[in-house]
Amino acid sequence: MEERPEAIEISPGDDENPWEEVSDKASSNTLLTGDVTSLGGEGGNSPYWTNTSMESKGLSNGAWFAIGLIPTPIAMWMASFLFVIIGESGGDLMEDLFFSLAWLIWPIGLIGGIVWSFTKGNKYFAFGLLTTLIGLPAVLFLALIVFLFSLGAF
Repeated sequence: MEERPEAIEISPGDDENPWEEVSDKASSNTLLTGDVTSLGGEGGNSPYWTNTSMESKGLSNGAWFAIGLIPTPIAMWMASFLFVIIGESGGDLMEDLFFSLAWLIWPIGLIGGIVWSFTKGNKYFAFGLLTTLIGLPAVLFLALIVFLFSLGAF
């Protein structure tokens, strides 16, 4: 889980006005003086404290990875396949338009999904998409090489 910085409050110590004169506690090179107290207390002590029972956990990192790895590419494949079917049933202009859309779904979906996930904080969704884009083709290529060696093609 990512750590969040702790909120702090800086107040001028000893009920003094920090704008009037330099305190005897501060040296001539000191920029800030005063007392530092944490606002990290539980309950009503801190305006920054969130109740863990009310906090939305959302999906786990593994779930975001799995969504980026399996259902998102399947949905893009189904949409691409649907555009091809629609393109084949129409005229020449409609065929060109829907074939173009079928080919554009993949780069737009992958690049858009990766950008969205990194900007919204679901980086594991992007890792799942990148695994689909890079990892699975590499594994399939290596499986092809192993298959060809087992047949004695090389």
